[in-house]
Amino acid sequence: MAGMTLSEYVNAYYGGTLGISKRYGIKKADDPLTTADTTYFNTMYGAAVYNNLNTKSEIFKLLRKEGWTQSGWRVLTARGTTTSGAPEGGTFGATGNDVEGDVPDLVEVNATMKEVVTPWDVSTRAEMLAEADDGVKGLSAFLRREQAEAHTYYIDSQLTTDSDTPAGDDFESLDRIPWTDAANTAVSNSAATDADVWGASTGVDRSAVSWADGYVNHNSGTDRALTTAMLDAAIQNALENGVNYDDLLLLTGHDTMQDIKQLLNASSTSTWRYDLGPMGQSAQNGVSSETGMNLDSRVGYYDSIPIYVSQHIPKDVTSRVYLLDMANLYFKLAAPTTYVSNEDLGITKKLAKDFAFITAGELICTKFKTQGMIRDLT
Repeated sequence: MAGMTLSEYVNAYYGGTLGISKRYGIKKADDPLTTADTTYFNTMYGAAVYNNLNTKSEIFKLLRKEGWTQSGWRVLTARGTTTSGAPEGGTFGATGNDVEGDVPDLVEVNATMKEVVTPWDVSTRAEMLAEADDGVKGLSAFLRREQAEAHTYYIDSQLTTDSDTPAGDDFESLDRIPWTDAANTAVSNSAATDADVWGASTGVDRSAVSWADGYVNHNSGTDRALTTAMLDAAIQNALENGVNYDDLLLLTGHDTMQDIKQLLNASSTSTWRYDLGPMGQSAQNGVSSETGMNLDSRVGYYDSIPIYVSQHIPKDVTSRVYLLDMANLYFKLAAPTTYVSNEDLGITKKLAKDFAFITAGELICTKFKTQGMIRDLT
């Protein structure tokens, strides 16, 4: 897909013209399905669910999407260190490999593509009885609709799983992005490897490096009340580490959002505001709102940084707060949501038909020090 935009890639995928799509049995758009096909791909259902992920989800839609062109990328871990004044007619100073650190330090990081599947099956008996007077009419369409919603729901849930639960075959979690090995120890997570991103063997072993440390405001597992000073400290850290202010957003749960409202209502300054007020059209990674309407799910602002809420944010007593640098956080997409089915009983060898939605990719971060989290809140 070299040279393709993401939209071109997605359209080509759903059109069945990409080689990568063949793993799911995708057929070209001009190759109609026949009764001889046993396992097939449906462009309409998969594309509809992918659209839901990008418009109706709470977490996935906030992330920029990029195509999966490679499994590795390079991270800048330190600037070069030999910038200095020179005397008249003097030399430039040491260059090349004779001075350690005179060029930027780069580290290659790898992540394994994940495939998240929402499977279900329907027995032939259930399908036939569904058409009876007391049955669920249109059972197949009903289940497909409900499983599409479940696929969106559980992808959001994976993207915000507590850091003490390893991602395994699930998508990596935002809760682990601004994490550190020291914070992992302080809050007594179940294992030292809970701090590792994408697995220590191929990804980032945080016990061995410090350049992958985010900003964590914790209280060693003892809960305390949220303050504006905590929010300000997280923002200051991101700014001092070179974030573009316009790339920041705050993400928290509904309960902590109520605490933020109370903090700001009690404040004597009008600089910090949680209400949306009059506003023009807004957008976040392609999710747009109409002028004056809050259709992109932001619920307010703090220090001009938009606040988003989700039911999936991990809680201690109340939900954690993430300060995310969205320019360096994205979802690398290998396969947009795909619908597959097997309805030939001679193939399934059972009195049931099999179905699934599949989305493939992984959550990626290219700069950790501008990502922040406030936890241990009550």
